[in-house]
Parts: sequence; C-alpha cells; structure tokens
Amino acid sequence: MELQLEGLSKTYGTVQALRKVTYTFKPGIYGILGANGAGKSTMINLITDNVSRDNGSDGGRILYDGEDILKLGKRFRAIVGYMPQQQGFYEDFSPKAFLKYMAEVKGLKGKNAEGKTVNQQIDELLEVVNLTGVAHKKIGGFSGGMKQRVLLAQALLGNPKILILDEPTAGLDPKERIGIRNYIAELSKDKIILFATHVVSDIECIADHVLLIKKGQIVATGTPVELIEKMQGKVAEITCTLDDVGALQAEYKVGNIRQRKNGLALRLVGDTLPKEAVPVEDNIDLEDVYLYYFE
Repeated sequence: MELQLEGLSKTYGTVQALRKVTYTFKPGIYGILGANGAGKSTMINLITDNVSRDNGSDGGRILYDGEDILKLGKRFRAIVGYMPQQQGFYEDFSPKAFLKYMAEVKGLKGKNAEGKTVNQQIDELLEVVNLTGVAHKKIGGFSGGMKQRVLLAQALLGNPKILILDEPTAGLDPKERIGIRNYIAELSKDKIILFATHVVSDIECIADHVLLIKKGQIVATGTPVELIEKMQGKVAEITCTLDDVGALQAEYKVGNIRQRKNGLALRLVGDTLPKEAVPVEDNIDLEDVYLYYFE
C-alpha cells in the first residue's frame, strides 16, 4: 500500500501554498510538522480532494497504489478517514446520532470484516474517545476538546486504510492527549496515518517518520532518530544573567530557559554557536529540530 505525492502544488491567488512536493507514504505514522501557514493543511486538503490542485501538470499528482486518486474517486474516499481541524455540527445531534449520520454518508452498512454491526463499531469508538457517558447528550453543549474527540471517532468509522488527522489533539487536556496518541499508535500496523501538528510532543514518541514543512516545501524528513542525529554540533547551552538574554535571543535561536544556582541556562540551536556555550550531545530532541527549522 502506497500513497504517492508527485510534484504536488497549490496556489491561492499570488500565494504558493505548496511547492512541488514529492513524497511516498507507506503503512506507518507520519508526523507532519510545521508552523501555522506552512502548508500542512493545504497538503491534507489536496489528498482528501477538498480543494483542487493547480491546473494541468503544474498541480502534480496524487497516486494510491499507482492510480490517480481523482480517477479512483469514491473508491479512494471509501478508504480514507479524515479529521479536520474544525467541523460544524448540528447542535442538537448527540455523538451517537452524529456518528450514525456519518456512517450513512460513508455508506457503511451491515457488518464489517470482524462481524461487528455499525452500531457496535460506533459504541466501541465512543468508548475509545471516552464519550460513552455523554453518547446521547447534545454536542452543542460540549467543550472544544469533547468536540475534537467526536471528530476523531468519525474519522475512524469504517476502519479506514488511510487516516488523516489535522491537529487532532487541539483543545485536549494532557491526559486526553496521551490517551489519543497511544490509541493512534496502536492503529499504525496496517494503516497510513498522517498526523499534522505544530506540537512536537504529539508525535515525537509515536511517529515512524517526520516531515518538516516550511513555506510549502518539505525542508527535512527522516525518522526521529535520523533528524536528531543531524543536529549534532548544532545544540548547546550557555549560562548567563537575565540582562544577557535579550542580546542572545537577537543573535541565536533560543529554546528552553531554566533557572540554575549560578544563573540562567539557555538552550541555543543553530549552525553557529557562542564559543563559551557547552555542546549538547546526549539529550537532543525533536523540539531542537523544530526550533532549528522554524523559529
């Protein structure tokens, strides 16, 4: 199973949101990192066919197992589960009613491969996203985090082969974030999962591969370990006073700032670092990678 992007581009007026992106996804979890406006959502909307590509060959192609998804049409959409950043709800719908409605939209009928009815699948998903207790409550009265969990449940309906999640943990508390991340990790054996976010902690422990997108282009890609290894010699810490912080921030990319007995410890990231800074070798992480490319 492969999902291939070939020279994928998208222009809005005079703004080129995506620039000739080429990449092949296979089963596994792909963390797609980038600041707001980097092109993450545009790429997702092209894959889900929610927006059209640029005209002609300039827009590139998206292939599923060698066939253009535009030609596959409904056959491709039937294997895709999509969780958008935001979605309107009928305020009087309950989570269970909404999922039944989405099951109808997706054409889910009868029993699935495991012999479970649509109702059974819905009940299981509501338990997974911790909404069983409010399954019949009106969504209009839900918090933002609860609505996010409803959206995740609908994306999982029908056990899709390709799962696309756009900022799926937005609005969730820390416990909910961990639970959702762990569940997504369990799904990855036989699915292509695209997890778009600007929150590094969401994907650092579960992603098999990471794509860093900036100004509509993939600027780096690899496994988390590969990306971290490339940061050797680019991360250091320096001890300073509060008066020094402003000058250092103006010249270097500054990450964590911690209080120490002998002053403030600043984490610096960059190709050129102060001579007095102490190189960091053993505890470089994806936050450093993100800071290097985006801050």
